[in-house]
Amino acid sequence: MSIIALIGPPGSGKTTMACLTSVNKPVHVIDIDRKIRSMVSLQGAIKKGELTVWELSESLMEDSLGSRMRALVENKAPSKPPRGWTMFANYSEKMESIEEVVKAGTIVLDSTTQLSYHMREHMQFLSNKTRYNWDLWSAWGSMWKELTTAYIDYCLSTNKDLIMIFHERVGEAPSEDTKKVIVKQSEGGRQREYVGTMDVKVSAAIDGAYGKEFGTYFTEIYALEVKIENDKPRWVCRVLPDRKRDLRTSFDVKGQAEWEPNFGKIWGVSK
Repeated sequence: MSIIALIGPPGSGKTTMACLTSVNKPVHVIDIDRKIRSMVSLQGAIKKGELTVWELSESLMEDSLGSRMRALVENKAPSKPPRGWTMFANYSEKMESIEEVVKAGTIVLDSTTQLSYHMREHMQFLSNKTRYNWDLWSAWGSMWKELTTAYIDYCLSTNKDLIMIFHERVGEAPSEDTKKVIVKQSEGGRQREYVGTMDVKVSAAIDGAYGKEFGTYFTEIYALEVKIENDKPRWVCRVLPDRKRDLRTSFDVKGQAEWEPNFGKIWGVSK
């Protein structure tokens, strides 16, 4: 039983790897991105019963595009309650009684990044906040911790693998020899600046501290990417850390950092 985070840009093969190469089948996907049923490569697994799907069909907002534009320009909260987060929460709370979930050997949440948009819209409505006066970071962080631990606890108690899929965000972090300097501004405020070099740092594309700290919850953190070699794409899954990502695996990969995106091969249970 493994608790896995897959991180990577769109098109890097995260969904395909999770749906087709998971070791413990059937695989049940909670499809927040609403793309599983349209992926031709997955239809065979669905027909065989190796892959089941629950799709979050609700849009991010219930307001019309016209009224939403007006709310953004006038800095107003949504007038209608968004339903996406509510539907996801209701489904999560009754998973123990859903046949497809009970039979599954692996639960996939795809994608956690898209789910974050539903969570934010819901919190904005409940608090009557807008994107321009958002200050709910404490509640935001707590909700992410509770969501993650709830899914982990469920999978641990039912002996299932859990895969949470994240889009990635590329940023910068100061190198070890870089110094932090506080500079006084002419307006009287202070600004933090760095003297030295900055390293590229990749984190989960979720706002707040959770996007940087999400790795503390997982036993396996893998990064997927597409490399172009001789004008041909090659899909790669990296399982050992590099200077950009804090990756990890609990399996004996014998020092091999990059693998074909296949859980069975990485874990040594298939050739």
